[in-house]
Amino acid sequence: MSTSTQDQFKYTTIAHSDHRYCCPLSPAKASTLLAALQLTPDALVLDAGCGKAALLRDLLQSAPASVRGVGVDINSRFLAEAENAWARSNPGDDRLTLVESPVEQHPLPATGYDAILCIGSSHVFGGFDRSLATCRQWLKPGGLLLIGEGYWKQSPSEQYLAMLGATRDELTSHELNASRALTHGYRLLTSTVSSGDEWDQYEGMYCQAMMRHVATHPEDPDATGFSERAQRWYDSYLESGKATLGFGYYLLEKN
Repeated sequence: MSTSTQDQFKYTTIAHSDHRYCCPLSPAKASTLLAALQLTPDALVLDAGCGKAALLRDLLQSAPASVRGVGVDINSRFLAEAENAWARSNPGDDRLTLVESPVEQHPLPATGYDAILCIGSSHVFGGFDRSLATCRQWLKPGGLLLIGEGYWKQSPSEQYLAMLGATRDELTSHELNASRALTHGYRLLTSTVSSGDEWDQYEGMYCQAMMRHVATHPEDPDATGFSERAQRWYDSYLESGKATLGFGYYLLEKN
C-alpha cells in the first residue's frame, strides 16, 4: 500500500463522498446559520479546516456579490472537489480562494477577517479553546465566528470513549461550550444543535459510502479493514453515540 502523506485522508474522504457537509448538518439548518451572519459588502470570510468548503460556497452564493471567501484545508482531495464544484456552478467567479495548508500557516490578511467559519474543525488549531483564542486574534473588531463543536449529551462510557479514541475531558456540555466562548471575549449571538435526524442521515451516509466503496473495489488492500471499521463505528453510533455525542453551533461576535 502506498505510504504517501495523502493516504491519511483515504478513509474519511471515501466515507464523506456522499456528504455535502462533513458534519451532521442539514441544508435547511445551514441556510439559517448563514443568514444569521448578515455580512456586509466586501467582507472577507475564512473557512478554517474547510473540507469541501460547501458551507463557504453556500455563503458566497447567498451573500453580497463583493464578499470573498478563503477556504483552508490539508486534504487535497476535498479541496479539488470544492474547486470543481465552484467552477461548475460559478464559472469565472474568483471570489473563492482555496489553500492547501495547515490553517495556522496560511497567509493571513493584513487587516484580519470579517468572519470565520470553523465547523467541526477546532482540532486544526489544537482544540476548542485554542480555536476560540486564535480566531479572535484573526477577526476584525466586531467580527463573527461561527463555530461547530461536539459536546457530551451524557457521560460517555469507557467502551464508547475507546471506540472514539477520545478522553472524557475532550468535550464538555453544550452549555459549557457556550460559556467557554464568553470567557474568550465573545458575545454569543445564537446557538443551536444538530437534530437526531441530522445525525442519523450523517452516520447512515458515512457507513453506506464506505460499504459501497468496499463492494465496488474488492481489489483495494484496505477493503476488509475499512469495512470492519465502518461497521463497528455505525454499530457504536446506534448503541451509544446517538444518546451520547452531540454537535453544537455557536455564532459569536468579537467584543
